[in-house]
Amino acid sequence: MTPACKDETDDFTSGNFYPIDPNTVTPDTTKDTTVIVVPSCWEAPISVSLATDFNQLFTRYGGGWTGGDATYSIPLPDGRILWLFGDSFMGSVKPDRSRTGSPFKRNAFVVQDGNNLTTLTGGSNAYLVPTDASWWYWPGHGLAYGDTLQVLMFGFKSTGGGAWDFAYASLDVATFHLPDFTLISLERKVTDPATNYGACVLEDGGYTYLYGTEKVGLSKFMHVARVQGHDLNGVWEYFNGINWTTDPVKSARVFANVSDQFSVFKQNSKFYLLTQHHIFGSEIYIYDSDQPTLGFAHKRTVYCTPQSNQGNLFTYNAFAHTEFSSNGELLVSYNVNSFVFADVFSNADNYRPFFVRVKGWE
Repeated sequence: MTPACKDETDDFTSGNFYPIDPNTVTPDTTKDTTVIVVPSCWEAPISVSLATDFNQLFTRYGGGWTGGDATYSIPLPDGRILWLFGDSFMGSVKPDRSRTGSPFKRNAFVVQDGNNLTTLTGGSNAYLVPTDASWWYWPGHGLAYGDTLQVLMFGFKSTGGGAWDFAYASLDVATFHLPDFTLISLERKVTDPATNYGACVLEDGGYTYLYGTEKVGLSKFMHVARVQGHDLNGVWEYFNGINWTTDPVKSARVFANVSDQFSVFKQNSKFYLLTQHHIFGSEIYIYDSDQPTLGFAHKRTVYCTPQSNQGNLFTYNAFAHTEFSSNGELLVSYNVNSFVFADVFSNADNYRPFFVRVKGWE
């Protein structure tokens, strides 16, 4: 049975995998979690190669961030790249890739300059912390222009004592001054959002489009908002299926079964949607359309993540990094995690991003 055919009523698509104190977990170093490439699930002309340069770059042993998910990237005006992560481990990783009681943060900002990664210094529990007591931030996407960086930050709050008992609390815009990442403002756009606008950001035709996911049971629907120009603190408009409105309640479900995090990008005159199977399946799909809001079709599979077939591991939230894509190759990341928390201590590679390059996807 392939991962895509797993029981979809067994839904783990919301919740926190890290309610346990890491210091109480005894690492198990006996498991072999070597990645095994499974037979291809894609068809010609698509071809895939491992992005060994990025996989090696994000195989960290210390000196800051050593593992996390989300894996958003934002190109900065000076040529550097900002990487945004959700729940993240800091500290050190042993030579055998096991970790002990490493420091843990709810989000992390990491700057890439050439082949060097620098974890930005923030608070003790996260790089960026909401002003609301007991809430935390997980990052969305964002953009940089001139001397300004803006990032969509998703505020979360606990709804009970269980591992999965939490919910979206807010959608905030964090504005920073570049190149020093000085925080200028945190502006709340939505409270208790039903759609996580900012799961992906696309600039085109004088507008910045903000894509998000609305979860309804086991289904996840794509919605689209936009703001004129670059400033995400401007007036948001929502696509109602025909035109644009300032009423978020009238936002339309324009595509079904995206993952919580996905990519919409433009190549030449076409728009592309890249998304992973919406309930932790291994398949990563791509679609195309002539417009940024509707009509995504021509589904094809571009990759199947091999870790999904290994023990307790699962993969999720693939994302396209177009700033690193050239010569017809598309750089794609996906996140690896485990249903068993101790696994992320026995092998740091059980909680981190991996990267592939895809050709023939257009």
